[in-house]
Amino acid sequence: MITFGVAVPAFLVGLTRGGASRPRLGSAAALVGLAVGLVLTANDLFTLLAGWELLGFSFYLAVGYDRRRAGRGRAAVLAAGFSKTSGALLLLGGGVLAAQSGSIALSELGRHPGAWTALGYTLLLAGFAVKVGLVPAHVWLPPSYSAAPGPVRALLAGMAVNAGFYGLWRTLDVLGAPPTWLTCAVLLLAGVSAILGIAHAAVHADLRGLIAWSSVENAGVIGAGFAVALVGETIGSKQLVAVGLLAGTLQVITHAAAKSLLFISANAVEVGLGTTDLDQLRGVARTLPFTGVGLVVGGLTLAGMPLTAGFASEWMTLEALMQQFRVGQLPLQLCMAVCGILVALTIGVSGIAFVRLVGLTAFGKPANPRPAHREAERSWTHRAATGLLAAACLGVAAVAPLVVVMIAAGIRPIAGTTTNGALAGGWVLQPVFADFSALSPTLLWIVIPAYVVITIVVAIVFSGRRFWRVRRTPAWTSGSEGAPGRTGYTSYGFANPIRKVLAALLMTRHELRELSPDAGSSGGRPAAASARLGYVVDVTDVVQRYLYRPLLPAVRAVVAAARKLQSGRLDAYMAYMLIALLAVIVVVTALA
Repeated sequence: MITFGVAVPAFLVGLTRGGASRPRLGSAAALVGLAVGLVLTANDLFTLLAGWELLGFSFYLAVGYDRRRAGRGRAAVLAAGFSKTSGALLLLGGGVLAAQSGSIALSELGRHPGAWTALGYTLLLAGFAVKVGLVPAHVWLPPSYSAAPGPVRALLAGMAVNAGFYGLWRTLDVLGAPPTWLTCAVLLLAGVSAILGIAHAAVHADLRGLIAWSSVENAGVIGAGFAVALVGETIGSKQLVAVGLLAGTLQVITHAAAKSLLFISANAVEVGLGTTDLDQLRGVARTLPFTGVGLVVGGLTLAGMPLTAGFASEWMTLEALMQQFRVGQLPLQLCMAVCGILVALTIGVSGIAFVRLVGLTAFGKPANPRPAHREAERSWTHRAATGLLAAACLGVAAVAPLVVVMIAAGIRPIAGTTTNGALAGGWVLQPVFADFSALSPTLLWIVIPAYVVITIVVAIVFSGRRFWRVRRTPAWTSGSEGAPGRTGYTSYGFANPIRKVLAALLMTRHELRELSPDAGSSGGRPAAASARLGYVVDVTDVVQRYLYRPLLPAVRAVVAAARKLQSGRLDAYMAYMLIALLAVIVVVTALA
């Protein structure tokens, strides 16, 4: 329901531009849907691996569709490479488990607990973690989402990634309790993914990049909920399993709806205004009102604001992590505490990141208004898709108890009837454990609007006619009244405090660069000598800098050796196949 529910609006937007301008893109999108369907319905390893391989291939086709444009080819190769890595991990993990159980049926894989099963467990979790973008396998995700064309981004980020989360849930269902060290590793990686993703999203200069990096953040938040469920399974507490999976699945719903909405809106901005540079995008809600609604609702949802699905899901995730005092093992307690701190910090920074999107991009006053092409904005398919996804972002909070009942029915095979404890009675939610805390997102939809109306009525009554008398004055701008142009906040400037505060994480680099002689000229007049210096601030992905870049020489050496094997001679390939066949026979004979 979650996965294909968000796919419907994305396919609707795909109809907006028609098939003539983007031939075969619809086929790639349909292939993504087919692959996800295979993964979700697989009951054996063969079907699961076939669907997973097809999913990786469809990612490569979708991301590399505009391969003649700058960066698209590299992003497609990254997506394909990490998809193959994910598939290889699943193949190895599944092979180990199948060898132990003697069956490829998923329900039979966990029959013989032991060291080999723990190895298979680790490989499966690693394979699915690569697909959802957990650190350190996140580097492919932002460039791939940014490179995908138009509404296909919404399909990849809102629908296809859910196959990875489903794989994590299904692994827990099949294999049960993981080793303690593996649970600790998932907790820490989830927390690091969340803060690293939102830190880069908060300072990114491009709308597509901001939304794509927030997918890494959400993968971490969802992973934190899943990690709590692993803790519960490790110590034998079905209540912890229930609250962890409830929190994770609620966040999956939030991410699927809000991320699809934001990518659909970003596509309309790109088509209508011709750019996704945040410094050039101001007042989008005035120029493209439906698109502005999508940016505002999607941004507020991912920021976890009240009355949105993100508020309920992030509350449940924090409450789940706060249950660490119920855990008897010190390593698990410490890891839950660290993960909780990182997720709480992430939620705070996400508010800053999406305030920038809402306050400046959607509602800011444009310094230089851009002409807009409103064909996509006026299309009924775009408006229907935006309306459906915005309604989902807000409606999930309004009827949160009903959504929790649906989720509880889905995870009951793993968590049992303890999921019923998530409802404290009426329209009130609680983190499964009674009398710990409670929240009613539904009642907030009544109370908050009521307070707003009461405040307005009281203000009108006590102010009399003065309430409608407005004194207008020029806005204060950089210390000078009525200062023109770009002397106010830019999107880039708004993010500078985050670059400073999180400099150790973002590896913020400051540099004075000499500009070309005419770069500082204005109106044909020579610029002053001091205007020929430019102040540049840049950030770097710490994982890419210290993990992947040092590995590049070794990878290039392996590629060079592999090229020698690919001679193009048929007899050489037949020899390779013969060697592989002999190796398989030897292994099978030894195992027998």
